[in-house]
Amino acid sequence: MPIGKGLKHTADEAVALGLEALQVFVRNPRGRGARTFTEAETDYFKDTILTYNIDPVVVHIPYICNPAAAKDDIYEFAREVVGEDLERCSLIGADYLVLHPGSYTTSSREQGIDRMAGLLNDVLDNYTGKVTVCLETMAGQGTEIGRDFYELNTILQLINNRDRIGVCLDTCHVFAAGYDVSTKEGIARTLEEIDITFGQDAIKFIHSNDSQKELGSKRDRHAHIGDGFIGEEGFKRLLRHDFFGTLPFILETPFAEIDRDIVTLKSLRGG
Repeated sequence: MPIGKGLKHTADEAVALGLEALQVFVRNPRGRGARTFTEAETDYFKDTILTYNIDPVVVHIPYICNPAAAKDDIYEFAREVVGEDLERCSLIGADYLVLHPGSYTTSSREQGIDRMAGLLNDVLDNYTGKVTVCLETMAGQGTEIGRDFYELNTILQLINNRDRIGVCLDTCHVFAAGYDVSTKEGIARTLEEIDITFGQDAIKFIHSNDSQKELGSKRDRHAHIGDGFIGEEGFKRLLRHDFFGTLPFILETPFAEIDRDIVTLKSLRGG
């Protein structure tokens, strides 16, 4: 949800929509700007979230943040943003900070992974709060790292503070990467690969997005639930699955019609 009208408005709208979990940006999602929160609005936000049992609260890092960047100025900006947003997470009582592992651009995949892990180790080694950083599974476009579970696990194994790191599984991204989460058999195979890489315990929540593009397309194109190749039946299987169904589902579908997706997910869940 957007916070452009202030955290009080965001909290009130979350309640009005009947949300059980929430994701926000705490700065411009496509820029460098970040306004200062007042104590009154952060207190109101935290009190409302607690009163209405909205759990977890997730903060998404800005899209322009590239923690695997080859260029030093972009890399240092990413380090600054991750550190600052961890502190801003603490201010609003968030549980998780989710970020894309980044793109290696003009370097190599191995160098990108090393850069990403080095940045997280530097930030987390100096962080004393309780927020967990979650790396998001990616579709595998271009020079993205985190294109499959093995690659994501390689990064996780390089992190010193393992109790401060987790995984966000994005349904659109994993489907585009080649994991068929639309069928019973595909979900079982996906879980098998999770078990032999980072493990089920690493996954903290799910970004719940249908996919405009077909299985294995390597294209990150979100669609409303039921309007893509995963389909309502696929989401029903995930929502009622013994493991995936126990996790929080965060919608990242087009916000103008987000209420429709909220209703759909609750209906598919069976309550």
